[in-house]
Amino acid sequence: MFFSRKYLFTSKKTSYKGIASLISGAISLVSFLVCLSVVLKSGGNADARLGAVGFLSCLFSFAGVIIGIVSLVEKETFRLFPRLGTVISVLTLILWGGVIYVGFTVV
Repeated sequence: MFFSRKYLFTSKKTSYKGIASLISGAISLVSFLVCLSVVLKSGGNADARLGAVGFLSCLFSFAGVIIGIVSLVEKETFRLFPRLGTVISVLTLILWGGVIYVGFTVV
């Protein structure tokens, strides 16, 4: 028997809230990186639209943390997507917090 078949019988499901948390965190992280690159290319002169994008990115990140925590509490679901979404969203919140802190201390 060269090929052994392994079957996994479980009642666990993929958490759709966890996937939503991961997507929200990914959108937030990508918008952070885009804003950061645009600001660095312009020499630090940011437009008000970039501030609005940053604010929306923080909202997406905060929503990702909330949805991720809610989906981690669900029973009988796989935990991969909720964990990834929560970690990415918290990381993005920390990055935006660092940018805001540096912005207030430098000026």
